[in-house]
Amino acid sequence: MRRITHQKMSLTSAEIAALWTSYQNESMAVCVLSFFQAHAEDPDIRPIVDKSLKRAETNLKTVRSIMKEEEYVVPVGFTSEDVDVTKPKMFFDTFYLMYMRQMAKVGMLAFSGFLSMMVREDLLAFYKECLLAATELYELTTKVSTAKGTTIRPPFISVPTVVEFVENGSYLKGEGLLRHKRPLNAIEISHLFTNIETNLLGSMLGIAFAQSAQSKEVKDYLMRGKDIAQKHLKIFGDHLIDSDVQAPMSWDTHVSNMTEPGFSDKLIMFHMTLLAAAGLGNYGASASATMRADIAADYLRLAAEISLFAKDGADLMIRRGWMEQPPQASDRRKLVYQPT
Repeated sequence: MRRITHQKMSLTSAEIAALWTSYQNESMAVCVLSFFQAHAEDPDIRPIVDKSLKRAETNLKTVRSIMKEEEYVVPVGFTSEDVDVTKPKMFFDTFYLMYMRQMAKVGMLAFSGFLSMMVREDLLAFYKECLLAATELYELTTKVSTAKGTTIRPPFISVPTVVEFVENGSYLKGEGLLRHKRPLNAIEISHLFTNIETNLLGSMLGIAFAQSAQSKEVKDYLMRGKDIAQKHLKIFGDHLIDSDVQAPMSWDTHVSNMTEPGFSDKLIMFHMTLLAAAGLGNYGASASATMRADIAADYLRLAAEISLFAKDGADLMIRRGWMEQPPQASDRRKLVYQPT
């Protein structure tokens, strides 16, 4: 069989976007995990922090190497100037475990998306490896948190024993017997639970970051985000309770009373807008999978609120000169009409 020869290809727009986004995210992760590493004490959790930090550093080094090879200007991203590991701890060790578990979920979604858009073999291999590492981190953090009794498992419902078919359109309206709301199905419960988890994380980070942020404008923005997350928690929790399904507990006790700035306001704002973007994606997926019209409408309504919150965060970052511009196509009109 004739051996196929491979010609090195130029980067596509999707590959340029993936590398740029990866650089921003991984450089932020190195800062955050470095802070965690400096304060983690639990002998079961500290090795996971070490492993996660090493993986983020490896990913960042790989992305930087590819950029330099392609003469792709390396972004600023985040550096040691955006973190001060000598400041007191902001969280207790159980938070580190919960944070890494949730970020592993975000990573699995992001890396699978990047992988599906890659064409070059080296980038296919890189993002496949990243996806595998994120999957392994999720498995490890789930195993350890379950052993420690800190895993919040999705609600239990009865296992189906018969096959049933939807009889009329009232099922989609959410109506049940005597026009009461029908009980949630398993798909709806799973999405409500997932969005409760992500809003719990957002609430905790909002509180911790607001305590240590240096700018009042940033503090106000973070407290607004915390209030939004807690409002959404109540809405999703009420849907579960209305169907006699237990809503997850809160993680409020995982945040310390530290008020000294462990992270730059620039990093804090980027992190919160990143969570907002992830929340928007979750709400969109949840709305498309939800069959009860009232809950789907809630997702769309709340997504609009998060979208406005994210835009206001972007405006704040632009005013402060913190937002790097992603790579973009050439402005042909500008090139045509530029002064000669």
